[in-house]
Amino acid sequence: MKLRDRELFTITVVFIIINLLLVIGTEFLKEHGFDRLFLMSSNLFLYLLSLGGFALQRKGLRSPNPQAFVRGVYSSMIFKMFITMIAVLIYVFLFRSKINKPGLFTAMGLYIVYTVIEVSMLMKLARKKKNA
Repeated sequence: MKLRDRELFTITVVFIIINLLLVIGTEFLKEHGFDRLFLMSSNLFLYLLSLGGFALQRKGLRSPNPQAFVRGVYSSMIFKMFITMIAVLIYVFLFRSKINKPGLFTAMGLYIVYTVIEVSMLMKLARKKKNA
């Protein structure tokens, strides 16, 4: 398994595990006021966003210029943050009267989970590269 495939595998396994937990815990989620469809959509959105952000960061890591790596990390962070804020604003605008607050806060937690995984994978790659 190539190094690149390992990172994609790791983040994909996390995505699948979270979706399995959402499917298995359907009754629990309903009892506690969570919208399972919203959580699954948020999980997919954050998974795709993490893949895109990780691709930007990895591209910067490959460059011999250290500033390119820093630009990649910052552009990934800004990209993810603005796209997420736009998605939340669209959600609030469309479902103003029926906002699922527990689901929204859980999605924020998922954002942190994906960010931690992305950063840990990037740190492993940076340790293996000279001059990073």
